Amino acid sequence: MSEFFYVPSEHIIDANIVIGGDEAKHLIRVLRKQPGDRLWVVDGAGKAYEAVIRLIASDMVECEVLYEHFHLREPDIDVTLAVAQLKNPSRMDWLIEKGTELGVRTFIPVQTERTIARSLKEERWSNIAVAAMKQSGRCILPRILPPMTIRELIANSSGYDMKLIPYERTDHVLFIAEAMKHRKPPRSVLILIGPEGGFTDEEVSLAEQAAFIQVSLGRRRFRTETAAVMAAAWVIGNE
Repeated sequence: MSEFFYVPSEHIIDANIVIGGDEAKHLIRVLRKQPGDRLWVVDGAGKAYEAVIRLIASDMVECEVLYEHFHLREPDIDVTLAVAQLKNPSRMDWLIEKGTELGVRTFIPVQTERTIARSLKEERWSNIAVAAMKQSGRCILPRILPPMTIRELIANSSGYDMKLIPYERTDHVLFIAEAMKHRKPPRSVLILIGPEGGFTDEEVSLAEQAAFIQVSLGRRRFRTETAAVMAAAWVIGNE
């Protein structure tokens, strides 16, 4: 499958697509596309289009839709990663990229007792998510929500079919695949990942009271971003 291009849905009207900005520059100046060439366009809202170029101007490309696809390459399960804020901003960049490639639909930065609040890079993360969406051939652009405290997150978690909290000190030797196997297949899953210093006992207790399931990622300890990607991969891979 060829390279994908991102065009917000408001620029796709009926069977017409107007590509502008950096995407148009890339098409015209780098790829040197011509009228009659075909390409793929995703709208970030769940649709992918096979299209043909009809017109090229100095900073704009007009296309006609040939075929429309819904949820192309998207997992059926809606996964939200709620991750304690990281000390190193580049690690969050990596997490957004890899989580998007895996199929995560929502990211939530979380403030726990053992995390230090950091300035957020919403625009940068959004750009990383767009690039990862195109690279992996997805058609849903993940949401990156404003930060929440862990108490706010837990209090607003009732809408998920399943809630998981990987916890290295858990007494339950329950792995994600086992947790999903013995329950009705969930349509939505919230995964809560703790900080590098770990959750406090009170935070884990609060999560358990809100029906979060403690799970293990194995015998080794992982960095926060590694644990997040592993957990998301287990959930999406076992849908």
